[in-house]
Formats: sequence, C-alpha cells, structure tokens
Amino acid sequence: MEISRSGLDVDELNLLARTLEPQLRTLAGASILITGATGWFGIWFLDLLCFADDVFKLGVRIVAVSREPQRFLARFRHFSDPRIAWLKADVRHLKPPVAGFSHVIHGAADTCITPDADVSLQLFETIVEGTRRALAAAGPNCKGFLFLSSGAVYGPALRDCPRYFEDQYVPSPAGAVNSGYAEGKRAAEQICVAAGSIGMPVRIARCFAFVGPHMPFDKHFAIGNFIADASSGRPIRVKSDGKPVRSYMYMTDLMRALIVILIDGAVARPYNVGSDVAVTVEQLAHCVDRIAGGSGVLIEGAASDPTDRYVPDTGRLNRELRCQPEVALDAAVARTAGWYRAKSGGSMPSLKG
Repeated sequence: MEISRSGLDVDELNLLARTLEPQLRTLAGASILITGATGWFGIWFLDLLCFADDVFKLGVRIVAVSREPQRFLARFRHFSDPRIAWLKADVRHLKPPVAGFSHVIHGAADTCITPDADVSLQLFETIVEGTRRALAAAGPNCKGFLFLSSGAVYGPALRDCPRYFEDQYVPSPAGAVNSGYAEGKRAAEQICVAAGSIGMPVRIARCFAFVGPHMPFDKHFAIGNFIADASSGRPIRVKSDGKPVRSYMYMTDLMRALIVILIDGAVARPYNVGSDVAVTVEQLAHCVDRIAGGSGVLIEGAASDPTDRYVPDTGRLNRELRCQPEVALDAAVARTAGWYRAKSGGSMPSLKG
C-alpha cells in the first residue's frame, strides 16, 4: 500500500519517487544509515525511501539514528516499520549495531543560531566528530556517502557577488562566537574530501534555504514564521528593513537534488543546492501574505547590511547532474501553507536529530 508515513501529500510523494526511479532502483538491496533521521530533512528521506520501497520493491534496510526516537515514533507511528531499525544515539558517540552500509546519508546537526560560545563549540564538535563517526560506520564497501553541508560555509557575502559559487571561499569574521556551525561544516567537508582521496565515495551537498512540510514554523526560519502568521490570520512582522536577500527551494526539489547527488554526484565535489531566484525578505513577506491570506505586512526593523544575501549559484548542479528546481516560490508557499492548515493550524516543528 502506497502511503505517506509522515502526512505528506501522496500524489506529490508518488511523483517524486517516479521522477527519481532510475536513481532509486540503484538502491535495491541497500543498507542505509541515516543520521539526523528525525529532523526536517530526515523525515522526508525516511518517507521517500519507504514509499519507494513500497512502489519498486527495493528491499532496502535502514538504520535511523536519533537522540529521541521514541518521542518521534509517538508522533509518527507509521515509522515503526520492519525496514527501519531505530538507534538511539548522539552522533558523536555513534556505534551502529551492524558493521558497514552500502549508503550513508549524514545530516545530523542542529542549525540553531545562538550567540552562546559554549553552545557554538558543542555544535562544532558535534558536526566534526559526528562526521568522523559516520564515515567510520560506512565501512569499506560503501557505495555512496552523502554529507549534508551548508551554504553557511561561505561566510558573509561579498559586496559585488550576488550569488555564492562552489569555488568561492569567504572566511567567517575572526572571533565570531556563533560561527561553530559554519566552521564545523567546513572542517567536516575537509574530512570528507580526505576520505574521498582514499577511496570513500563521499558526495557533498551545500544546502541553502528551503520551504515545505515539516519545516519548523516557530524557529529562526523567516519563511516558516511568515507562513504560520499569515495562515493564522496574523500580520507578518519583519524584524529588519526587509532588504536582506534570500531564495527558497521546495522540499520535493531538494529531495530530488540530494538523491541525484548521492547516486550520480562526483566524489568530494561540492554542489550548491537551493534556488537561485533571489527575493528580498520584504517581497517574501508580501508573497506569503498574499497567498496564505494574512492581514498585512509590518516592517519593524532597522537598516540592514547591504551585503546580507544568501543565494546560491546552482550552475554546477544543473550542468553536471541536470537537476533544476521545478516548483516556483508561489506554489511552494501555497503547498506549505495548505499543509500547515491541514495540521489544524498548529506548529509542526521537526524534532532535533
């Protein structure tokens, strides 16, 4: 029976699986380790892989790593599935119950932004040590290891560069106490590149900003806050002057890109993943207000840094892997707002992995 185990739109999930059929069929008989399995991206991976197994009879086996699997399973009982072995663990101390996997999807890391130096250091250590542990768990017969990196590795945007390119490097400000996430991802990438140089089939996806079901609607993601406010009939309050520039990719496009990178991407070669269609935060707020039926937009912040931009160049992904976004921003907002309303208007933040 073809179902979504996390409440995604079944037709949407089916289209995604059918589009990815050539790549998904290479996972026949695969043993897959997923870290961060109960986070936003992890939920989508689990749902897609189980759905694909239902449709294509792949015979996949999954070890899903989470710090709080029972809490997650209490909310999503359909993931109590014989194909999934749940492992309660901090990724820094990862010791899977089996040795070696054909594929690894390593995404465990909280994206929480905090000025707390201790938390930043812990986040750095989690990303770096977690990556070492995940690589060790992969084993010598691994066919594909996907490291979910971040556009944060680029640091602040350059004044005359509207988009980030994979070969661009911009250091974080010296002494920045909240740079643990970015510096951790950079260090983990270097670990992955080193592993790739000795034969580990590591692929690197630098993920930017996304929108879709299961995203946190009550954290530091502006578009999630905007959708929650507008869907609840509240005005959207922009805590800046609205001039910062962002871009957003819908989750089906993200999943398609990540699976393609896992299967077909070049080893140790980073790929930017996101939308290259730029929008100011003010434009985004008005877009969400119009589509989700809000009660207006209030610009409440002071002047922002003119270099505050977070938009990838996705030419490498498009040229080498022929992977381009298909869902425009208006449609992405409409689908996400509809899903949010269908969940009784309540916040649906994903659990930390």
